Amino acid sequence: MHERHAIKHLVPGWFAVIMGTGGLGNILFLWQDTFSLGKYLGLTLASLAVLLYFLVLIPWTLRWFLYYDYVLHDLHNPIAVNFFVTMPVATTIIGTNIYFIWSSFLNSSIVFALCLLCWIIAIIGVSFFTFYTTFRMMKMEISPNPETMNFSWIMAPIANMAVLLIGNPLLSMTIDYYPNWAVSVLVTNIALLGIGLFLFIFISAIIFVRLAQYPLPPTETTPSFGIFLSAVGLAVSAVIDTAKNAQAMGMLSTVDLSYIIAAAIWGFGVWIVGIIIIICIHQLRKNGLPFNLGWWAFIFPLAAYTMASQKIAAYFLTPLTSSYTLFLTILLVLLWIYTFCQTIIGIVKGKLLTGSPITLFSPSSD
Repeated sequence: MHERHAIKHLVPGWFAVIMGTGGLGNILFLWQDTFSLGKYLGLTLASLAVLLYFLVLIPWTLRWFLYYDYVLHDLHNPIAVNFFVTMPVATTIIGTNIYFIWSSFLNSSIVFALCLLCWIIAIIGVSFFTFYTTFRMMKMEISPNPETMNFSWIMAPIANMAVLLIGNPLLSMTIDYYPNWAVSVLVTNIALLGIGLFLFIFISAIIFVRLAQYPLPPTETTPSFGIFLSAVGLAVSAVIDTAKNAQAMGMLSTVDLSYIIAAAIWGFGVWIVGIIIIICIHQLRKNGLPFNLGWWAFIFPLAAYTMASQKIAAYFLTPLTSSYTLFLTILLVLLWIYTFCQTIIGIVKGKLLTGSPITLFSPSSD
């Protein structure tokens, strides 16, 4: 028996809607020099992201107090548990919107305070859920079902790297306003990058072994392949922006080498984009690719990679990088439109925010 309830059955992944929407807003806003509508589309999407953030945050918070059994059920679900970390990442994206878009309308001290708040919330949330999910993985007494092993497992590593999306802008402001804090912010950012990068390497290796030994995961989890792409995009941005800040602090004389390293990482993303497209075509021909909320796993990773491509194209001035970045942007816009519309339709038709009622949850069912 299924029931519809906006709080009980608000699965953790809903914050991915904000991540994708806010990320696309930043990208379009940064295109404004060559695409005049980009500024206004970016403002619109950033506004929508803020609205959606609080529309999801309020029931998400209430769920912890009013329906904790349902939260606990998700915390022990091998797939759903990985998406709790989307809340602090969504907070990070709201912070980037403030820095890139809303800073034109706000006092610089307010921008700094809001970005600092988003950074702190993101660090606390990401740290908690990273330790929880990784310890949960280690303490399992039986081998996980291959059907539950997919790239959602790398959400926690991705989240650590995602914090640098606001961490590096915050550092650049800290250098100007509170230089005594700058080294502390820099070290925190680098630590988060290290945690995210190495956990990504270790956990993604497990997933690749699973892919080599078993058939592809169930069709409904196909969008989780998109999460793999976000690691590349976030790593590229982290390397470039951290190097720029280190140069501003006098620790580096040039950032040229960082761009070479970032370009190599970015190049790996070309293969990831291609293999995701091939897998999607394969699944479409074999079983179809029905829409579910997991489709948002296509959006934010592609947004992260597209923003990284904008940085690469700004340094390597060739038609190859600019054309590829334009292709990624168009693909992202089309995917966002389809996914957002399907999400609205799913809410209206009652296909989302529904689930089976539970009376009592026992951790032993894990």
